[in-house]
Amino acid sequence: MSNYRLDVTGDLGLMDYSNIYDYMGVVDMKDNFVLRLNDMNEQNFNMIYTMLKENNFDICYENTAPGQWEIKAVRR
Repeated sequence: MSNYRLDVTGDLGLMDYSNIYDYMGVVDMKDNFVLRLNDMNEQNFNMIYTMLKENNFDICYENTAPGQWEIKAVRR
């Protein structure tokens, strides 16, 4: 089991989503994946959340402050 972490800040464009999606592809079954999202609006958060769900991740997240989330996920 490996641990992966990705910090993302600010508004996201299409290329950013593509990069996040590519990084998710590296995470294998039973690996831990932590994403820290800073200065992010709820729409961008929801998009990343949906991407994780559609790629077989079990998700736990916390809203640590307005516009900041920490997502802890494990790939099934």
